[in-house]
Amino acid sequence: MIHEKGFSTLPAILFLGGLLVEISIALTLLLYLVGQTSFAARASAEAYEAARAGLEDGIIKVVRNKQCPASGCASPYTVSVGDRQAVVSLCKDTCAGAGRTEIISIGTALLFERKLRAVVAPDALTGKTDILAIEEVAL
Repeated sequence: MIHEKGFSTLPAILFLGGLLVEISIALTLLLYLVGQTSFAARASAEAYEAARAGLEDGIIKVVRNKQCPASGCASPYTVSVGDRQAVVSLCKDTCAGAGRTEIISIGTALLFERKLRAVVAPDALTGKTDILAIEEVAL
């Protein structure tokens, strides 16, 4: 009789051990996915900030040189922000209308990219440059 009692506890122990292994695997997978999500959010935010820095650099170039990109301004060009980069393109008169300059900046962080667009209206006579729009554009 004693041997029959021990025989019935073996499946119960194996069942509970398997259940604990499945729970630990599920928790490990859950922690991995949560870590990847926060990593992706951080990389996306860094790409946005790189694009924003490139956009501001483009605006400064237009403020300093009202004829940009026609004279003395390279377009497109790259801005380094730490270990992130932004590619900035300037388009005058044709993309956003006469008398306006469109600035597009694409920031990159690891595998993530964010694209920002600004439209500015530089006045060569007064030197005033109005920022008409800043927006994020889908890639």
